[in-house]
Amino acid sequence: IGFDFTNVGYENKREEVRYMKLGIALSGGGIRGIAHAGVLKALEDNGLLEKFWELCEKYFGYQSENPNVDDLAACMLLTYTSVSLKDTMPAVLKSYVLKKKNDVVVFVRNLMDNVLYQDAYDVLSEKVDKTLRVVSRIRDELKKDADKSKEQSAQLLDIVNCDAFRELDNILIDWVLDQLNDEILDAQIDGMNLAQIAEQRTAKSCHFGNVYKNKYQAIKYAYQMMKAVSVLEVTSDIKAMVADYQKQTYLIDSYYRWFYSAYDCMEDAERFSQLRERIENMYSFTYLQKVTPKWNQELTDNLMKDTGLKRQEDFYRNYLKAYEGKNRVIVIISDAFRYECAKELMERLEMDEKCTPKLECMISSLPSVTPVGMASLLPHEELQVDEKINVTVDGQGCGDLVSRDKILKAQNENNVALAFDELINANQSRLRELLQGKNIVYIYHNQIDARGDKAASENEVFTACEEAIEEIYTLIKRIASQANTYHFIVTADHGFIYKRDKIQATDKIAGAVSKSNSVGQRYSISAEEIKADGVCHTTVGKVLGSVDERIVSFPLASDIFKVAGAGQNYVHGGCSPQEMLVPMIDVKVDKGKKETSLAEIALVSLTSKITNLITTLDFVQTEPVSDIVKETSYRVYFISDNNEKISNENIVIADKKDKDTTKRMFRLRFNFKNKKYDKSQKYYLVAYDDKNDIEVLRHEIIMDIAFADDFGFFG
Repeated sequence: IGFDFTNVGYENKREEVRYMKLGIALSGGGIRGIAHAGVLKALEDNGLLEKFWELCEKYFGYQSENPNVDDLAACMLLTYTSVSLKDTMPAVLKSYVLKKKNDVVVFVRNLMDNVLYQDAYDVLSEKVDKTLRVVSRIRDELKKDADKSKEQSAQLLDIVNCDAFRELDNILIDWVLDQLNDEILDAQIDGMNLAQIAEQRTAKSCHFGNVYKNKYQAIKYAYQMMKAVSVLEVTSDIKAMVADYQKQTYLIDSYYRWFYSAYDCMEDAERFSQLRERIENMYSFTYLQKVTPKWNQELTDNLMKDTGLKRQEDFYRNYLKAYEGKNRVIVIISDAFRYECAKELMERLEMDEKCTPKLECMISSLPSVTPVGMASLLPHEELQVDEKINVTVDGQGCGDLVSRDKILKAQNENNVALAFDELINANQSRLRELLQGKNIVYIYHNQIDARGDKAASENEVFTACEEAIEEIYTLIKRIASQANTYHFIVTADHGFIYKRDKIQATDKIAGAVSKSNSVGQRYSISAEEIKADGVCHTTVGKVLGSVDERIVSFPLASDIFKVAGAGQNYVHGGCSPQEMLVPMIDVKVDKGKKETSLAEIALVSLTSKITNLITTLDFVQTEPVSDIVKETSYRVYFISDNNEKISNENIVIADKKDKDTTKRMFRLRFNFKNKKYDKSQKYYLVAYDDKNDIEVLRHEIIMDIAFADDFGFFG
């Protein structure tokens, strides 16, 4: 518990050593160690039990006619709790609050933050909560003030600032879910929106944040998706639609994916069922039904006109022709790697100091399926598609790796087509052998489509997206470091639409299947138009730049055709931004490593004097995180000249990317030990890099506390 028994006063050296050993045993076990029968017995056997309780009174203000460790633990945890809960603290529990609040706060916070004793704290916290019904009483108080918005807002802020008990988060989660379920998107606590509340509760400095990580992640992305959909405006200009999607609209698809990624990781997702249903309905029936029809109306008329994008069928000509016979270029084609996934990969690459990525977008052909997309990415003069969606490149089949390799080599003998698995599983020697002397290398990666195209695994498609992003990044890094290759292009054959809830049979478009056509869930190729409401049409010739007059039909909205035996959640082949906007990431990897540094923090105003036992200070992250400035975390606290920790410890995660300095500012609160401070002694604000324990900041201050005794708590 940290008592210094060497200062008690001893009659001889042997007794002093005995006391020192007991002090070490106590400081190594915390409150839990004291509670152990062996330690208590050791105290009693050595005549120290009475002295122990005297020290508890001296250092923490704890006194009782019948002192015991359970009561001590309850008093210390509730004293810590009272500092953040303030008036929200149930009246019946205020008798447990000790006088020396600041010393208790410093001790409890250090116990919570110490990796050796965090589990012990969790056990104590749960026991105190169950015994005294702490969180239950707080919840009851909130219900009383449910109709008093001002009082409840203050109480909720107190709870947001308190992390003493695990169950407090359930109060916040229930409140946030109520707001989201009622679509009250402007709800705030002390200026924080629902996503910011979720972020604060999962911050590293919040003790139980990791326990509720998935729930808060689901809340954050649900709020962000609902907010984005609520303000979405769809223009009638195809170029503007394309630009809007690349700039911001794609985020709705990302929020939807991230929501389900978190939702699927919950062990008890039942309380989120209503929110999940609302998210599903908003995504399917508001967002997709608003964007997709408008997209189709515009694109059907402009498919052969200027959409502001390069066409996928011109990929080799636009991006690779200039590199023939020159330095090696690796082209990674990931099946169904849609645009929003590429944006996430871009962020990953931008954070790598050796990578310089650039993201563009191409518009795919119709139908947006693998045979057409893969053929479009190969060098060619003419594409043709038959009634079974077999595509030929200048008269040659291209449906497998061998035929694609043949087509690439016809363009340049040093070109090659390889499978992703062959490279990722190769050792360095084999990797270099596969790429030796090669010019343009097509690598085919199939993670998303392989999972999504099977009805049994289509609901795993978002997991496959995360894995695809990681695998592509890993392959780029591996080839760059082990095979002397520094230029990569990442693209896809098509994208996809995914909705968690299946479409009802009555909502599918009938009449698409006939003997004269090829049909999928989102397209049909036939000699005649499909006569049904909500169906758009163009010709194969317009799509592929040929004279083929057959009709390509596709749903106007995000619906599907009635096709037997197909999956319903994961679909593609039709006309929508999610299916047709194909990413093209050009990545250059530097041979030499750039000089990088860690994001630094500094005091905004160079405070020279502390005059209160509770003090807040403003800090700033001096530079935004970038490719050469890396994020890190710091431990910030105050110490005396002899390295005694005199305040609580704050964890700061320096990860802000904002270029605006004001958005990189933050405030930290410090609770100082309630003790006499010598104005002539030196004290310091210090910060340590949490990863390597290196001191990065030391600022000298004067401790000038006007009044501090047993009642010296300044709120």
